[in-house]
Amino acid sequence: MCCLVIVLYLLPFNLLSDDLGRANKYYEKDNYAFALEIYKQLFDQKPKLSIAQKIANCYRFTNDLVEAEKAYAVVFTFSGFDPINYIYYADVLKQNGKFELAKINYLKYAERRPSQSDEAVRLANSCDAARLWLDYPDQNIKVTNETDFNSEFSDFSPIAYKKGFIFVSDRRFLKPINRIKSRKIYRWTGNPYLKLYQAANANDTLDGTLKLSIMNVGVNKRAHAGPASLSSDEKIIYFTKAGYDADLYDYNQQINVFKKTIYMAVKTGNSWSVPTPFIYNSPKQYSVQHPALSPDGKYLYFSSDMPGTLGGMDIFYCERTKVGWAKPINCGSIINTKQNEVFPYVRKDGKLYFSSNGHLTMGGLDIFSSLGSENNWTAPENLKAPMNSSKDDFGVFYYPDNLTGFLSSNRNGGQGSDDIYRFVERPKSIFYALEGIMVDKQSGNPLAGLNVFLIDKNTGEQLSTVSNEDGTFGFDLKKDAEYQIKGDDSKYISKQIGEVSTKDIKASTIFNVRFEVEKGEEAYIVRLNNIYYDFDKYNIRKDAEPDLMKVLDFMKSTINVRIEMRSHTDARGSAAYNLKLSQQRAKSAENYLLGKGADKSRLSANGFGETLLLNKCKDGVKCTKQEHQLNRRTEFKVVRIDSLKKP
Repeated sequence: MCCLVIVLYLLPFNLLSDDLGRANKYYEKDNYAFALEIYKQLFDQKPKLSIAQKIANCYRFTNDLVEAEKAYAVVFTFSGFDPINYIYYADVLKQNGKFELAKINYLKYAERRPSQSDEAVRLANSCDAARLWLDYPDQNIKVTNETDFNSEFSDFSPIAYKKGFIFVSDRRFLKPINRIKSRKIYRWTGNPYLKLYQAANANDTLDGTLKLSIMNVGVNKRAHAGPASLSSDEKIIYFTKAGYDADLYDYNQQINVFKKTIYMAVKTGNSWSVPTPFIYNSPKQYSVQHPALSPDGKYLYFSSDMPGTLGGMDIFYCERTKVGWAKPINCGSIINTKQNEVFPYVRKDGKLYFSSNGHLTMGGLDIFSSLGSENNWTAPENLKAPMNSSKDDFGVFYYPDNLTGFLSSNRNGGQGSDDIYRFVERPKSIFYALEGIMVDKQSGNPLAGLNVFLIDKNTGEQLSTVSNEDGTFGFDLKKDAEYQIKGDDSKYISKQIGEVSTKDIKASTIFNVRFEVEKGEEAYIVRLNNIYYDFDKYNIRKDAEPDLMKVLDFMKSTINVRIEMRSHTDARGSAAYNLKLSQQRAKSAENYLLGKGADKSRLSANGFGETLLLNKCKDGVKCTKQEHQLNRRTEFKVVRIDSLKKP
């Protein structure tokens, strides 16, 4: 019986150790799909921080962002977790579009790691930019899922070839594959290896139903192949492939991390030659991947973590000489960051496109563009939405018109892991606009409901608007014009006046203005001075009409406001009677305005009786007729600002 007890005690422990060791070996060799299955079973048996951490990392590495978000939340339920998890969790939240929660977690990391606070705060601020870009996508660009390309698997990085395309996919194309035993399974994802596919159109044009075929065995031999780049005559192909061979790789143990390499093949007749390796490959030390030929074939750009990088993967270039490719040179700190710059592409006009998670992004990888060549570039420009999303965006390709093409993304709404999207860009017209914010000078808080005026200095034309709920306001501007911007003098204790000019400006421009003002307590409310009623009456008298017309004019000139008519009485009489009388008077003012053409949806009326007296004259207090008259008043109040669409 004693022996039996010992066996029952030891057996679960041995099984757990063996399974954990096997999972850790998978994890160390980047076989995350298989490691994850074991870790989840172990965690169900005995929850531990170390296993929860591995599960979360596996989901993040395999880009399962929904499950990664849940898994990192579990990590935080344990004490003693590494604060870097705040960054991992925030990155996932940001890609899932949860910007406010992502921002909170970036700032938590800043608190726990003060030495890294600058970078954490930068990442937190990027959440605001991401939200803004998603809320206001470029209306000139239309992005649609290219269904003929895509499958439930990963499909990306198309390039034009003949009357069709070459693209990358890990779909199960030829026949079913045994997921566990086959050497054709990539254990990082659990899917087949990436291969280069050729897509030809049945009607021999660039539009129509695509017929897919896998490219010849030489190009797709062994593990991963793609993405690719073609010479301008389409006779030379450069492509990424997994950097191993029989001497470097053990299929059973999957020893040798998948360092990437670049290979080249030449078209002879209808077939490609046996691929030859790029001279600067070094599969035992570093990766060389994502080749991109310049249109003239003079430069080969690529991504690598070779010595000389600034961080993760950097973009390098080689120049073609009479004796072959010169040594790689880093494209420089304008392009490259401490993170990853990958998937370079050079457009026909020489403009460089690449993806990065080190520059200011909307989530994962974003597509950027830059002008220049070699290691001399302008500051990269984020292509923003809809070209970019909160997920990974990469693998861009342009047609010769420079306005249409394809990009790759794992954004929401796709058919698989990564999908290919077509984009069409309308030529942009030049526009000018002014965007501003009204804030309290003392607190810095945004101020809503304040008038702002734009005056054309040449014509005298005056436009007005009202600051929105977040204090912002905006105007469209004309070409070759000069303007003065100012606030309503009657509402400010202190005021600011600004000037802008669109003269000699040749590109679309948005001017930003910040007004810091001290606002009177009643700035939201405009008192009407001549609204009188006969005693115990509520009909509108003739002498009240001019001031009510001022309300109507205000509503017409500031079309994004809603108005509340507010009537008050003095304290004489019962409170119930005064309340009813004030409500009738407010309703009369509202009906008068509606009869003059006011928009009913933008107007309301309320009576407050004697509840909001302006002085001491409450019940039981002796006051003069003039003091009582001060409390008998009608006002209008800006109660809601409808946000105008930004340029």
